[in-house]
Amino acid sequence: MDKKEKYELAWALFVIVLFAVVIVGTLPQDFLVGGVPSSLSPIKNDPANVIYTRVVSSQYVFQVRESGAINALEDGSPSLYNLIIAHPGDWLNLTMTSSDVTENFYFPDYAGQVIDDQIVPGLVTYDALKVPNLTGPYVFLNGEYNGPWFSYQTGELLVIPQSGYFTSSSILTLSQQDSKAQTSGLVGDPYNPPILNVNGPITLVTDKYGLFNDSVPGPTLVVKAGNQVTLNLIFSTPNSDHNYLYNYSVSGQASPVTDVNVGIYAVWWNGTITPVIQKPITYGTPITFTFNATAPAYVYGIVTPVFNNYNPNGMSNNFIGQDKGLVMGAWGTILVTNG
Repeated sequence: MDKKEKYELAWALFVIVLFAVVIVGTLPQDFLVGGVPSSLSPIKNDPANVIYTRVVSSQYVFQVRESGAINALEDGSPSLYNLIIAHPGDWLNLTMTSSDVTENFYFPDYAGQVIDDQIVPGLVTYDALKVPNLTGPYVFLNGEYNGPWFSYQTGELLVIPQSGYFTSSSILTLSQQDSKAQTSGLVGDPYNPPILNVNGPITLVTDKYGLFNDSVPGPTLVVKAGNQVTLNLIFSTPNSDHNYLYNYSVSGQASPVTDVNVGIYAVWWNGTITPVIQKPITYGTPITFTFNATAPAYVYGIVTPVFNNYNPNGMSNNFIGQDKGLVMGAWGTILVTNG
């Protein structure tokens, strides 16, 4: 073996040893987040505050199942759509998969932390998310383009109090926090929806895209505990492909969606969601809901995905292409304060 070969062998051995050191040194870190609850280093000593959160992402919704510190049920079903419920200081032990294409889970709480995870078909993504200590709504979204409705794939982490109701001071603090972010680094990209205080009947109208206030989710409404709330929801008649409530039949005929319900749903302290009022969707006229604010929070609007199939003249197929998926847009939350 000549001198050159010895140098080559030494270099190869050095690289092998370096890889071995890196693997041995980092392997334990692979299991510090998600999926393996017993080894989640920041939360393993306080399992009572861990919410095991299974997220299945698809075009264009997040399907969520929670257990542990929160056992969320929506009208008896363990699946929530674009919604995660938690208490202040909880941990979300996230296990995420994709049912179809590459997607993303992006949680931009710029006052605390930013979570940004790629979700790839066939792989499992893990992460741990510390729930903010400040009660209120926090948006999470799909940061990966996965089709024309990807901007509608936006959900809400709803942080509710352990007991009682939201405080006016916490909502004010969150509003100021959002305002600061939206007038500096997030100009034109607000993420968290606007927060509106309600002292009487309120009317929300969808725009040409099928959204309330041009945002997903729609405005967060704030009402007082025990008050009677009147909410009028007006769905403008869809007349173009820009509106997710404008759908095509198998034969390619377009028409507004009619087989969905609009409603008010109570969110209770343990994460259970129960229907308060449900009505079939109508267009162009107010759908009026009147209820007493007794739960700590509510969800309003169309809270389950609508199947959208772009199929003009019956031309959508596997050969020339197709665009279809589950879409949510016209929904939002209501927070109930103690005064």
